[in-house]
Amino acid sequence: MRLTVCMALTLAVVGCNGPTTRGKQMRKEAYTRMDAVNARLVHEQAVTAFETGQLDRARTLMEEAIERYPKEAAWYVLMGRILLEQHRLDSAKRMFEHALTIDDTSSECNYYLGVVHERWSNDETAADHFSGAVEKDPDRPQYVLAAAEALIASGSLEESRVLIESRMEHFEHHAGLRHLLAQIELLSGDPESAASHCEAARLLSPNDEGIAHDLAVMRFASADWAGTLAAIDDARHRTGETAPVLQRLEARSLMAMDRSVEARDVLRQLCNRTPSEAALWRELGLLGWDVADWNSVAEAGKRLSGLGEYPCEQGLFTALFNRSRGDYQAAATELESLAERFPDRPEVWAVLAGVRSVLNDMDGSAEALELAVKWAPDHADVSAVSGVYGTQGP
Repeated sequence: MRLTVCMALTLAVVGCNGPTTRGKQMRKEAYTRMDAVNARLVHEQAVTAFETGQLDRARTLMEEAIERYPKEAAWYVLMGRILLEQHRLDSAKRMFEHALTIDDTSSECNYYLGVVHERWSNDETAADHFSGAVEKDPDRPQYVLAAAEALIASGSLEESRVLIESRMEHFEHHAGLRHLLAQIELLSGDPESAASHCEAARLLSPNDEGIAHDLAVMRFASADWAGTLAAIDDARHRTGETAPVLQRLEARSLMAMDRSVEARDVLRQLCNRTPSEAALWRELGLLGWDVADWNSVAEAGKRLSGLGEYPCEQGLFTALFNRSRGDYQAAATELESLAERFPDRPEVWAVLAGVRSVLNDMDGSAEALELAVKWAPDHADVSAVSGVYGTQGP
């Protein structure tokens, strides 16, 4: 009996002391593991919500995940991305920066910090963060593209070129990098190299409309008129339509190849497609002048008058149309008015010289021709002025 009592007292004393320190530690670690597991499950739900555009739900879930287990950098990265999509840039920046304090090897943190600063137009800071992402994970072409684009935006074209070329061996089949290198060459004043790189990008990504568009632009910039038309035809074949800017290049390429009538037809279609574009009507008027299509010249003048743009061309096209009808006096009156308002426009003086000659005002014609030569670019002689500006008339 006495032994039984002693054992009971001993057990009571042990029970009062509670779990040992080691037991408490093990229990704490178990709870932490459970929090981490539960937080991971919540994170997975948040990822699904984020990818389906449920941003508020995703943010709520991530707040729960962070509260359960605040030691995981990925939680803060996703929260930052959610805030970024909600245009809460300051809050997003804090999340990415905090994630870096947990895991300074995270390339994602640097990348998204670059995105934040890019949104703020802090191009140099963005380039630094994107470059940091490349250093941490050089096998992600997305990071290389972002860094190169930020360097271009900050004016560091050569650094951007060096970066892309240093990674091109690893991403030789990446159309985006080849395309960006083409843009760099174009900005650097080498349109032929630009076109060459863009052609390579086009082969790598034949269905990319942006690359197809830029290929036409780069071929035009390199004075490859036939190549420009081929690129435009290819883009038209694939999409069934032609963007207005490509139609304009098409017209100009046709003009450069002395196919002015075809160019006029393309330009007229474009004018009807975008009737409020004054610059296009001006081009149509000039092209109509080149092919002696005086109705197009007259229409261009009326359109420009209605739009209130290019006042000199308005009067010049009207004068040219009057000249084509044989109304030389009306043409002379219009041109003399233009000469007073725009005394440095050689084409006005050149046409006026021809009209005065027809009206037997030889002194006036000589004076106008002298002024046309004076104001003509590159110190043109009389023959050049006559040929370029059409002093002889129809």
